[in-house]
Amino acid sequence: MREQSKAARLRQIVKILNHYHVVKNITQQKDPVAVRKAFEELGPTFIKVGQMMSVRTDIFTLAFTKELRNLQDDVKTDPFESVKTLVEKELELPLTEIFESFEEQPFASASIAQAHHARLKNGQPVVAKVQHPGIAAEIDLDLSLFEKAVPIANWVPESKVIDLKSILKEIRESLQNELDFQKELVLAEEFYRLNNGWKEIRVPKMEAAYSTKKVIIMELMPGTNLKELISAPDDTIAQGKTTYKELKKTVSELLIEHFMKEVFEDGFFHADPHPGNILLHLLAESEQPTPQIKSREHQGQFGEIPYKITYAKAETLRPFRLNFIDFGMMGTLNREMQVKMSNVIIAIYSKDNQRITNAVHAICKQVGPFDEEKFTDELDDFLNRYLNLPVKEIDLQKVFSQVILICHDNNLQIDDSATMLIKAFGTLEGVIEDLNPDLSLFEVIAPFAQKYFIQQLNLNDTLRETGLDYLSTLKALPKIPSHALNVLDTFAKGKGKLNLELKNQRNLLERAEAMVNRLVIGLILSALVIGSSILVQTSPKGDTLISDLGIFGYSIAALSILFLIIESLYRRYRKWKDH
Repeated sequence: MREQSKAARLRQIVKILNHYHVVKNITQQKDPVAVRKAFEELGPTFIKVGQMMSVRTDIFTLAFTKELRNLQDDVKTDPFESVKTLVEKELELPLTEIFESFEEQPFASASIAQAHHARLKNGQPVVAKVQHPGIAAEIDLDLSLFEKAVPIANWVPESKVIDLKSILKEIRESLQNELDFQKELVLAEEFYRLNNGWKEIRVPKMEAAYSTKKVIIMELMPGTNLKELISAPDDTIAQGKTTYKELKKTVSELLIEHFMKEVFEDGFFHADPHPGNILLHLLAESEQPTPQIKSREHQGQFGEIPYKITYAKAETLRPFRLNFIDFGMMGTLNREMQVKMSNVIIAIYSKDNQRITNAVHAICKQVGPFDEEKFTDELDDFLNRYLNLPVKEIDLQKVFSQVILICHDNNLQIDDSATMLIKAFGTLEGVIEDLNPDLSLFEVIAPFAQKYFIQQLNLNDTLRETGLDYLSTLKALPKIPSHALNVLDTFAKGKGKLNLELKNQRNLLERAEAMVNRLVIGLILSALVIGSSILVQTSPKGDTLISDLGIFGYSIAALSILFLIIESLYRRYRKWKDH
């Protein structure tokens, strides 16, 4: 039965891929719309593949990755009976003992799960996210077909630019994580702890007692999809005297400020902040909360007398809330990477080429031969062309995409956490552009990065280190003349040595070795031709053995020369094709 389903699925995949010319479009990076449609038809595994491709700006063009970010996974819903069976099996209790009510018709259905409105026995309205029955087996089937197809795909010349085995492993790990709702639960609870109640941001509380690997229960969050705000006419009244244009501006600024807080304060950020994952809830007059009192304490000691100062400030929140509702894709940054990313942003903002090069190099690891001069020249060439624009016109996503491409071409691999952050930046930039086209994301985030960088500086440590450096320098100053005389004396006696270091010496040695080898082969072939000629010319009449031996030598020489000519032409062709 499984073999039959595997064969049927394989036929379906081949049919859809051929219909949309997917392989040709991906390898030539043409018609990304057709690729997106094909992936949507093929289901959750391919949608996940497309989502992962959408962050690989080192391989695919910006137009291609932008289109793949529009992948929609609105799929058919499951019958209520199968949903009920799965929930009761996971929670090990009848549905009626857990929920006061459970709506049979889901209000949303995505590739991995569908969502139902429900109410717990204590009256708490919740959302039940239930995994599609059999979805794990479907995904496993697709992945097993992928694994069998990898050796075949390697015959396609364009596939050489991608490590297919590595990509497949990444897809498998990502899908396995998404299929385990317990992992999403942990991420959601951490996001709740760090962000719920921060200004107008709200996060649903997870009901851990009723959540399993295939079912997750969370607090129901009010509001409408942020897409509705994006599509609302600017001059329409949204609330009180506020127009939708003003509301869009306010929301866009809050989204940026919150994202900067996630990145540079928490080191834990929502990696997929698209409009479908954020709800806007406009508060009615009856829902307006009283001003919140925010207090801060500062303790210290004046001489031997301890003191404590308390600051209190009334903070009035604006009459709306932004509610985050999906936590399947989160990113983390350690302190070191936070500093490095702030350096990248500040460097781009300062338009200092050398500083940008150093900052970019710091977030990468070397995965092959690296020519620093070539890397610097290529990055400088791009920066000189692009960074002449006013800061407001700098497209951060385009800058990052091109920088990643240059790094990839120079055997530098950007850290995974930084790649996830860049992907999130790209998604957020698209949302901000839709909400408030006049707002430059880059112009707003640069001051946040500068603020974080300054906060990380420890003034006492910096002054202490600087002081030690000066003291060491002062201590060494009297010895400089004697050291200089010793150096001059050494050179005067002819004992001086000069060490030179050649860049790319391994490549130079390999080329020199190849040239010597060719020279040796040429000499051997020359000797073979001369020797064969002597054998043919001096062979006694009637003695065919010596004559045949000479002709055999000619044949070996001719074949060797022909092989060398073909190899030379092939290498010239490959070099021409690569350029």
